[in-house]
Amino acid sequence: MKKLAAVISASLIFASSATMAEVYLGGKVGKSWLDDACRSVDTCDDDSSTVGVFLGYQALDWLSIEAGYDYLGEFSGAGLNDDKVNVITLAPKFSVPLGYGVELYAKVGGAYVDYGSEDDYSYLGAAGFEFNTDNNLTFRVEYQAITDINNDLVRAQGNSATLGVAYKFGGSKSEPEPMMVEEVIIEEVVEEPVVIVETTTVIKSVPFQSLDGSSFEHDSSTLTQQSEETLDKLVTYLNTYPQSRVEITGHTDSTGSAAYNQKLSEKRAQAVADAVIAKGIEASRITAKGEGESKPIASNDTVEGRKLNRRVDIVIPEFEYEVTN
Repeated sequence: MKKLAAVISASLIFASSATMAEVYLGGKVGKSWLDDACRSVDTCDDDSSTVGVFLGYQALDWLSIEAGYDYLGEFSGAGLNDDKVNVITLAPKFSVPLGYGVELYAKVGGAYVDYGSEDDYSYLGAAGFEFNTDNNLTFRVEYQAITDINNDLVRAQGNSATLGVAYKFGGSKSEPEPMMVEEVIIEEVVEEPVVIVETTTVIKSVPFQSLDGSSFEHDSSTLTQQSEETLDKLVTYLNTYPQSRVEITGHTDSTGSAAYNQKLSEKRAQAVADAVIAKGIEASRITAKGEGESKPIASNDTVEGRKLNRRVDIVIPEFEYEVTN
């Protein structure tokens, strides 16, 4: 008889290993209007529709540099005769996280304005809300003001209210490195009659993939279809080694309250456990718990770090079983 001791330790991290997406490109559409562009003697049309594009670089988690082009539309009034107003902008963008993927932001900078046969330099101010997703897309609602459009007849302010979407470039998914398989053969000496008993200790690698944050719906404990392949591999392994057990631990980043994060981590761990039970594994072989935001593996001060901290660890502890020749 040979005794085979299998020592197995595997971790599935449901978080993105993507690098921080530093450059983003987007577009926006909405309503535009001019303030103080009309005099009582003028025939005036001071509202229109606007479209624009913008390019940004995220220098820090809370600071971006953003350049843009806005077509504010056609206007008529003092010094304007169905003239098109075009604006090129450059400004820093300051962001404050509000939780649940929502950020409040503001921009203060400069603008170059071209209208009719005139051009001018002006100040830019903007504020809005940005909504982040797990697939590098962001959506925003924004109000923007160009404070001083001067054509020697009037000083007008250009306003716009827009809806926008942006795509963040960069980031890659990395496959987990396989663990090395090593066999150690130990001979044991037994009293007469002398019998050599071979005990082989095998360190196995578990070929489970690491999944990113899309394994759960955003800010939810509901598993997505993307998690099915990895869970099927886990269940196959547990069925192959019925002596084994599995420990499931949920983690979050520090966005939101600690109480909310603790509850979300527990729900996500239990959701994975329920999915494994539904595939035929006994509940007595499964332990599920949540650690909330208490055990980060990266800094919560960066977008990349928070993505790494949103995870569920799955560990199969050491176990032994015997094989008869």
